[in-house]
Amino acid sequence: MFEGGIVLIGAIIGDIVGSRFEFNNHRNKNFKLFAEDCHVTDDSIMTLAIAKAIMETERAINKDYEKNGYYSLLEEMSVRYMQEIGRKYPDCGYGYRFNQWVFCANPEPYNSFGNGAAMRISPVGFIARTESEACKLSEIVTGVTHNHEEGLKGAEATAVAIFMAWNGCTKSEIRNKINSSYYPLNFTIGGIRDSYQFNETCQETVPQAIAAFLESGSFEDAIRTAISVGGDSDTLAAITGAIAEAYYGVPEILRKKALTYLDDELRAIYDEWCEFTEAGHPHSKFKMLTKYIGKLSDRAYFGDWVFDDENDGSSEHPKQMPFVKYDELVKMFVDEFYQFSQSHPEYKLMKYHLILEDYGVQPNTAGLRDAKVELLDAQCILAMIMCIIRFERFGEGLLLNFFKEGIILKWLKRLKTIDDSDIDSNPANIPNQSSKDK
Repeated sequence: MFEGGIVLIGAIIGDIVGSRFEFNNHRNKNFKLFAEDCHVTDDSIMTLAIAKAIMETERAINKDYEKNGYYSLLEEMSVRYMQEIGRKYPDCGYGYRFNQWVFCANPEPYNSFGNGAAMRISPVGFIARTESEACKLSEIVTGVTHNHEEGLKGAEATAVAIFMAWNGCTKSEIRNKINSSYYPLNFTIGGIRDSYQFNETCQETVPQAIAAFLESGSFEDAIRTAISVGGDSDTLAAITGAIAEAYYGVPEILRKKALTYLDDELRAIYDEWCEFTEAGHPHSKFKMLTKYIGKLSDRAYFGDWVFDDENDGSSEHPKQMPFVKYDELVKMFVDEFYQFSQSHPEYKLMKYHLILEDYGVQPNTAGLRDAKVELLDAQCILAMIMCIIRFERFGEGLLLNFFKEGIILKWLKRLKTIDDSDIDSNPANIPNQSSKDK
């Protein structure tokens, strides 16, 4: 059921990084990620409580919902572990009504639409097998407290975004889903940064958190973008961090640093979750790119040449030069490849000519076509992709041919093979400089 990869740490990192900015907003992306006054808050604690509830439910019952009452048991376990774990951390930042619920002998949902519904939902997005299951699981674990329609919607939107990111959807697909089913994302982070105010509701936190992810270029950039919005910084960054983790993965240096903020009990739950989901190994380095394998494999159309048949070439009606109109999927791939290059300076991809020469690959279309892909490592494959993308500036249509001929697909499959076999050579093991504290 479960896919490998380090999961659940994204929300925790967002929470810890944002903890010192919750009541002292920092409205730009230039700051040290981890500091002495950073700490774990209720966002992380309740995320781990929901993870614990899911694990205990899975262990206690087979996933036959109709006969075995899986949903009923999950609801019971959600209440049990949010209270049991939550009572051990009475001063971690609970809202007034949730604090009452945690310590109540007979807890009941209280019609809340607070953003706490979304901050704790990430385990659901990672374990769900289908989008509809993500929605149902979200409803169950959220409804025990936040049973207002806006609370349920905020949690579900977050869970669905995580599910889609984890299962290889593009940002365009995620944006379209949120736009059509949950919230209008008709704003930019830059456009709201100066006016956005502290707000603890789902409807004024979840859209902003999702937008911060959609505008980001890497996991770290997503966290920085979320913090720069202001507002309820720890919760907003926790939501963004969960989606960003599913999409980009998390640099190991950030994961290790964040885990030092967990006490023994919280760390034990995190380790238990990793073992339970078989998620103890690093996230695929190239998932941001290799997710396109399935999309390209099933596609025959990548773009077309556009010719000006309306004008006659006279001075009054000059003809427009032919150009390639690329499919949106191709444009998204190119945009995300540039984002990958910027967030992974260790590959030095803007020096693609030198890299290819070092590997004996001629930096021209014939050399790229003839390269023995199975013998090349990740840096060379990435350099070839950069090369053909940059060649488009001088010979329009070259990139289109490489998509149509399946060459880009072949290169991505090689990256996937390298990821799966973990045989990538230097410099893939060089720590990502962009992930270090600035």
